[in-house]
Amino acid sequence: MKYFIIAVSIMFFSSCDSSKLNEIPDSQFVGVWGLVDRGMFENIEIEIVKEKNGNFSGVVKKLNDDKYVKMFMEVDDKFVTNIKRNSNFEFVMSEKKIAAPLFSAYGQSTTKEFKVTFDGKDKILIGSNGADGAYIRIK
Repeated sequence: MKYFIIAVSIMFFSSCDSSKLNEIPDSQFVGVWGLVDRGMFENIEIEIVKEKNGNFSGVVKKLNDDKYVKMFMEVDDKFVTNIKRNSNFEFVMSEKKIAAPLFSAYGQSTTKEFKVTFDGKDKILIGSNGADGAYIRIK
């Protein structure tokens, strides 16, 4: 019985995906990212930087041709308002909603939070396995 438990334990741990156990450095967020599979936000470029206080933020570097984006967003607007770690490989990213001042005037939330994970070093999946789109590194 003792050997059976040891054998099952070895099989279990050898079949685990150990890449998920390594901690992804939060500095991997720094760079210029293009939004994909994001509906009206498709092809917008965001530059994420680490501020002096250690927090992350992202500003719009390039807009797309969507009429609502052009109406409610401008280059250099803050888009990513916060990134915080949930685990070694999972983060929560807060994005500013389009027309945030309008939502604020009616007492509504001006940001939306997403669970995010990295798919390699150059792709951030938004939502469960990228269900809400992705960020693709440009620089």
